[in-house]
Amino acid sequence: MLLENKIALVTGAGRGIGTTIARRFAAEGAKVIVHYRSSREPAEHLAAEIGGLALGADLADPAATDAMVAEALAHYGRIDILVNNAASFAADLTFENASWDDFKAEFDGVVGATVNPTRAVLPSMKALGGGKIINFVATLLQRPAAEYVVHTTAKSALVGLTRTLARDLGPHGITVNMVSPGMTLTDYSQSLPETVKTRVAGLTPLRRLATADDVAGVVLFYASPLADFVTGANIAPDGGLAVG
Repeated sequence: MLLENKIALVTGAGRGIGTTIARRFAAEGAKVIVHYRSSREPAEHLAAEIGGLALGADLADPAATDAMVAEALAHYGRIDILVNNAASFAADLTFENASWDDFKAEFDGVVGATVNPTRAVLPSMKALGGGKIINFVATLLQRPAAEYVVHTTAKSALVGLTRTLARDLGPHGITVNMVSPGMTLTDYSQSLPETVKTRVAGLTPLRRLATADDVAGVVLFYASPLADFVTGANIAPDGGLAVG
């Protein structure tokens, strides 16, 4: 199994893509910390199902994040893999309609939700002499849409963060990589009009939307020994949308 005896923290694992990643990791032998912010019940059910641990925290709050990671470390003793999947998602805001407060709130919910858990797990990873950090970006960076300007701007900051951390943490044996999904079939996308989903699928060379399994496969690759010599990279499970 690719992740046998590994301890993984998957943020935002109470629903959507995070749930699929947690299940995939567990199937490959990992013990998974199922983070949630508001989806406590499904997160606890998932943790029970896969033999993991459900922990809640607002990742935009450094103190709450530190407390969650401390509890995870007290339970498992270490964290080998961090998947920064959780993020806020400001939609239906064009540049002219968005305030600077909207941008700041999205930076807290996207960049803060990545920076805070990363900062919290680093001492453990450095002490172990290695680790895997996987950050979520988006195909929106290559194919921007006016109504997602706030979210796209915040996600763009994660590209610089990921590349800088890859250089900074490489000497410690820690890899830092990005995954950039296209539109993925989740609770949110299922609520979109069929015309929108059909249009995006039509723009995608593979002529369909991504599934959570498509995305989880890339995350598993990064987390596994198959990607031990990969850092600062960005893989887009988007069916070619970014280049289509």
